[in-house]
Amino acid sequence: MLYGLLFFFSLGLLLFSLLDCIATASSSCRNLPKSLWILLIVFLPTIGSVAWLLLGRPVKARLLSGDIRYRPDQAARPKRPLGPDDDPRFLEMTRRMVPPPPAAPAKQAPPAVPEKKPADPIQKGEHGVNELRAWERDLKRREDELRRRLEGETPED
Repeated sequence: MLYGLLFFFSLGLLLFSLLDCIATASSSCRNLPKSLWILLIVFLPTIGSVAWLLLGRPVKARLLSGDIRYRPDQAARPKRPLGPDDDPRFLEMTRRMVPPPPAAPAKQAPPAVPEKKPADPIQKGEHGVNELRAWERDLKRREDELRRRLEGETPED
């Protein structure tokens, strides 16, 4: 029974090593060319399979046949970038850049509010009606003055 288990183990090792060697890119094989690794695995099955796993397979290859991508260690991963508000050096720098708030000035009396004069009912009407009338009179006066100049008359004062 022990020999049967040993046979199946060496057969599985042979198949895995042979398929892995075939699926691995030629440029990724270590120490020997890919064709020599295949010959070594086929003619010396147990020794060739173990030699392929230890000496020929790419260093950080995964368990899948021919897969040379590898997962980097957690310690080797770069840390995620910090935002400026998470960086203590940045926060200290901004604290030094901002000037301290000025000291509170001595309490002063509030400024005097000038008294408002009541609106003259002749000049200031409801919703500016009287202002509009004054503008119209001024515009009419200017138009008349311009007309007289164009006709050659002298302006009246």
